[in-house]
Amino acid sequence: MQVTATVLTALLSCAVAVEGAATTAGWRIMNGITGSFCLHSLLLPGNVLMCIERPHTHPYPYINPNTNGLTVALITIDPNAGNITYNNNSPVKYNAFCAGHSQAADGGVWVIGGDPQESTPTYDASIAENKPDDKTFLFYGIDRVRKFNLGPSASAADVKGTWDEDAKMTTARWYPTVLTQGDGTVFITSGSLKNIDFEDLSVTNNPTYEFYPPKYSPNIFSSVLNWAFPHNLYPMAFQLPSGKIFMMVSNRTVLIDPKVDPGNTEANTVEIASVPAIDHAPWIYPHTPTAFLMPMKESTGYVAEVVICGGSKNSTSYAAADCLSIQPDVPGAQWKTLASLPHARLMPEATILPDGTILFTNGMGWGQAGGNGGQAQYAAAPVFPSDLYDPVANKWTTVGTAQVARSYHNGAILLSDGSVITTGNEMANYLDFWGTPTAVGPDRDFAKMSSAYKQDCYPVVEKACTNPYEYRIEQFSPQYLFNGPRPIIKPFPSTQTFTYNSTISVSLDPSGAPVTRITLVRYTTTTHSTNTDQRLLEPTLLYLSSTQAIFRIPANPNLAVPGNWHLFALSDKGVPSVAERILIGAGDVTNAQIPSGPSGVSTAAAGTKSGAMDGRVSGVEVLGLAVALWWVLA
Repeated sequence: MQVTATVLTALLSCAVAVEGAATTAGWRIMNGITGSFCLHSLLLPGNVLMCIERPHTHPYPYINPNTNGLTVALITIDPNAGNITYNNNSPVKYNAFCAGHSQAADGGVWVIGGDPQESTPTYDASIAENKPDDKTFLFYGIDRVRKFNLGPSASAADVKGTWDEDAKMTTARWYPTVLTQGDGTVFITSGSLKNIDFEDLSVTNNPTYEFYPPKYSPNIFSSVLNWAFPHNLYPMAFQLPSGKIFMMVSNRTVLIDPKVDPGNTEANTVEIASVPAIDHAPWIYPHTPTAFLMPMKESTGYVAEVVICGGSKNSTSYAAADCLSIQPDVPGAQWKTLASLPHARLMPEATILPDGTILFTNGMGWGQAGGNGGQAQYAAAPVFPSDLYDPVANKWTTVGTAQVARSYHNGAILLSDGSVITTGNEMANYLDFWGTPTAVGPDRDFAKMSSAYKQDCYPVVEKACTNPYEYRIEQFSPQYLFNGPRPIIKPFPSTQTFTYNSTISVSLDPSGAPVTRITLVRYTTTTHSTNTDQRLLEPTLLYLSSTQAIFRIPANPNLAVPGNWHLFALSDKGVPSVAERILIGAGDVTNAQIPSGPSGVSTAAAGTKSGAMDGRVSGVEVLGLAVALWWVLA
């Protein structure tokens, strides 16, 4: 019995040690910095993040010392270890500050528009650091069409890629929205002719949109963009399954048919229901809300539903908690009210998770977007709690509290392991202006600020300013990562394109959790709470066993917009696999052979020996083993 007691004690100790690990959703700050602060966040294959910033503004050093003055960094993320590393080997030549962007059909990314500011002899890094102009000298970029092309294998090691920056738009665009369409071409809308100047608005209004490659008029007049000015920057836009483009400007909504020549009469544009009049400022910058598409399921006809949330109130300067939705492809569509945000926020980020829930992070509780780096007076009260929306139940749950404030110029991105990262913030010095909150803890986002204490600070004087540029990434692990073992997908060929209306076979490792669902989540890019890429599709499974799942890619490219997608397999507990990257695009239809015989998960064949999210054995399993061994040895 001495041996029995010793073994049992060891096993119980092991169980306690494992159970001491994280078992609930939560946040952690990752090790390392991003190099460039992530004003623009663009996901690339291999959990590589592209971050683009602007030259820093006075009184802060113009040249970013992390990247020798370059404004683009590629950050390799290890979501398991919690580490990030960056390099600046893919510099952009034409200033991309406040551009629009989207995932490209071939797996690269578009970065379009930007800023007119050029380097000068005073600020040029090539002079200051004796570097060649073609890498560190930023040129006029407000009219540029840039394409970042991946290396042949699109692996993490090969993702440095190259830029094509020679093309131009028909007009300058600062703060445009960019959207990749189902045919792979690009829709580019709004964006002012120069940095917005409220003292002389007549020289900035640009109420037009265009397509790239160009078609129809050089640029196309939009009466709703003209009506909304100056509230027409970064309008919300989505590719709808019908082929039409949803565009919302302020509180008005139109559908644009890109297959129809607009002529001089906007013949391709139909206005649908406006957002109901409520206590809300215009639903657009600088009263910035966010928008996303509800998950679309084959079982319900892949109906598209647009959701808008957050922003600013109209009656006060506080953030709004309102959420509304509309199904724009449905005739006579009207907006409906959804459950309100648990924490009102402007400049929020909404991230669609592989199980179909939506995570809300980032943002501020008071003020508006805007300002140069470090001008923190425009917004206060960072919103630290993160909220999870269940679209089936129309219900919110608060699921954790972040540690890093995310004010103006923030972002959030889903990674292939199912975790979410938050990025950016150009006002990390907000306490310099507002002082320390009088409350701490989960309620500090609405705490009254005490008297300010560093409003006149500069880097070189006694009251040195806090660096306003946030280089840290924070990672959120949703609860599903702690709800049991993961399914395991066997690797896909990295260079294969999966074509529309093809049936796809997914090889499953039976040592993983049994699979009940497959979801596809498109790679994303985000800036200014604007993310036109993001969408989740849930196809109906045609066949399912412990080793194989077969589904059909939609035949409609306006639904499954071409480009890189995460493919997740989920267990009956909603635990996602680590995603495989698939590139969806045009090509020859291929069909996987569906095995004969019954389809379904055989629990006996589907092994259950894998443990927690990274293959570790759970404490419950160890404890069960200890009890079983006690009975045998007793």
